[in-house]
Amino acid sequence: MMINTTRQMKKKNIMLVTHTLKSLGSATKGDISTQTGLSLATCGTILNELCAEGEVIEESLDESRGGRPAKRYIYNSNYFSILSVYAEGTHDTGIISSSITAADGKNIAEYNEVYNNFTVDTLISHIQKILAKHPNIKALGLGLPGVVVDGKVLTCDITNLEGVDITEYLNKQFGIFVQVGNDMNYTAFGFYRNSCRDINDPIAYIFIPPRHCAGCGIVISGEMLRGTSQFAGEVSKLPFYDNLTTETNSHHGPEMEKLIHITASLIAIINPVTIAISGNNLTQTSMNELSLALLKKFDRKHIPHFVYRDTIKSDYHNGILEHTLDAYNNFRIFNN
Repeated sequence: MMINTTRQMKKKNIMLVTHTLKSLGSATKGDISTQTGLSLATCGTILNELCAEGEVIEESLDESRGGRPAKRYIYNSNYFSILSVYAEGTHDTGIISSSITAADGKNIAEYNEVYNNFTVDTLISHIQKILAKHPNIKALGLGLPGVVVDGKVLTCDITNLEGVDITEYLNKQFGIFVQVGNDMNYTAFGFYRNSCRDINDPIAYIFIPPRHCAGCGIVISGEMLRGTSQFAGEVSKLPFYDNLTTETNSHHGPEMEKLIHITASLIAIINPVTIAISGNNLTQTSMNELSLALLKKFDRKHIPHFVYRDTIKSDYHNGILEHTLDAYNNFRIFNN
């Protein structure tokens, strides 16, 4: 037990050192020790191992101030790359959007492909083309508009994927680390990492697309809220949802009426500090309209901060990247 605990601690320290080095850009052993609280000896040992593996690069020495000059280190951005992919639309038409990111988080390239008659082979072909151009990709994150449990697609707007064990299929096809998840979970996580990283209070993200039902992603204490069966956030299943389109006694449009009911439910259940919102026929002005409508139901102190997003694309890709990068780093370090 002590051996396993020691190994686990060392691997956690490795992740701490690499994360700190990425955030600093360039650092000495002393810089990393100061930031992490680890001893100089521990930092030195880890940095030597990472340099030997090629994950970290030793730069030029700092100027001496009377003693031995300190070595300076940078994270090797070419150590591996991450491919984030998402598909949106239906089985008939839609788009596959992909982004390749270096190990240090810098964007390398993006690809967008319009498809007709989506099948698994459509997705395979898209990914194969990218892997041929970027052989350094070691991990793949895929976002889908549906419910994914243990790598299997249970329900999806792209119905041809339903019932497919997509994670295992892609892993066998390409032989790289694969993670598959729900579109709104990834989008909410991407927004959280970009805009609310140090906040532990609940964060929500609502998207009302033009042709499909509204979706919601929730992050609490830095973790996605998925629920027992990965069904959390399926706000279109709330009891009021289907009846709103037929209401005629409201001066709000159908999208705003849905938004008022969804946000009211979120306020009463998880009491979020911030809700990001994107969707059809919504603008920055809609956020003010929403707040005024909610003030008729709730005291002002319960109204969250609303953030309008004109598109979910950057949040979506960032969420796939961040979550896949975390999972891949855990996999390669703790399962090595």
